Amino acid sequence: MNIGIDIGGSHIGVGLVGSSGKIINKKEVDITEKDKKNIEKMIINTITNFIKVILKEQDIETKELGYIGIASPGTIENNCIYNVVNLGVEKLDIAKILNKEFGLEVKIKNDAKCAGIAESMYGSTKPAQDNIYLCLGTGIGGAAFINNKLVEPRYKSGMEFGHMIIQKDGRECKCGSKGCFETYCSMKVLKREISETLELNENETGANIVNEIRKHIDDLRIKPLIEEYVQYLAIGIANLINIFEPEIICIGGSFVYIGDLIIPKLKKEIQEKGLLFNSRKEIDIVLASLGNEAGIIGAASLL
Repeated sequence: MNIGIDIGGSHIGVGLVGSSGKIINKKEVDITEKDKKNIEKMIINTITNFIKVILKEQDIETKELGYIGIASPGTIENNCIYNVVNLGVEKLDIAKILNKEFGLEVKIKNDAKCAGIAESMYGSTKPAQDNIYLCLGTGIGGAAFINNKLVEPRYKSGMEFGHMIIQKDGRECKCGSKGCFETYCSMKVLKREISETLELNENETGANIVNEIRKHIDDLRIKPLIEEYVQYLAIGIANLINIFEPEIICIGGSFVYIGDLIIPKLKKEIQEKGLLFNSRKEIDIVLASLGNEAGIIGAASLL
């Protein structure tokens, strides 16, 4: 058994995961802290408390665990987390703190790569040797697998699919560039645009906004927003297909809650616009089967 931790752009999940990838016990909470000075403290305290509660509820000791795995956005260097732009965190040395608190080895890997590992081992992309995992959530992350092996650049910070430029001089991104994929196709962007158009309460939960999207998917007020979203998503995904030519593209993150409505439109857009170089090859676009638990499972399944 291992502890898997998923630090998202707006959410924290901590789980006890068995050797088969099954979550035995899980705790989660939204990140509501707005003051960037307090976010680091909130993350560390929340994770530490959740681990203690899980161990107590399961009546197990730390010596029965293998390690603590963390799935995190940002850049991972020397087992430390840097530059989490969506949270405003410049440095989070959480591994040292958790190691001191629990006496366990702590492993950290990019959150989207962890989710991709989980889907590759236990989920939607398990049948495929070559696949792309794309996480659409607060931002956009991803992972590429070739011959069942995660593609990792030497400095570990590559595969930033969300910062692929899809529009010249486009929308400003928190990374400092303009026209990044995630400024058009993250779920955060889609939720915000639809929430504003439908004049929803500014404190509306993400789950309620998703319900409104499903309810109004053909509403004339938001139909143009959905069409534009699909157009940009098709460009980004076609770029990835043309580069990697995977067997499967797997989409996860909170996109899974509307994916059944969007993917048919997405496939049609890619086909009708002729966006693929090798148009004869059939590429399957599927939803992540592990949902938002993929990050926790992947973090607990690192080698």
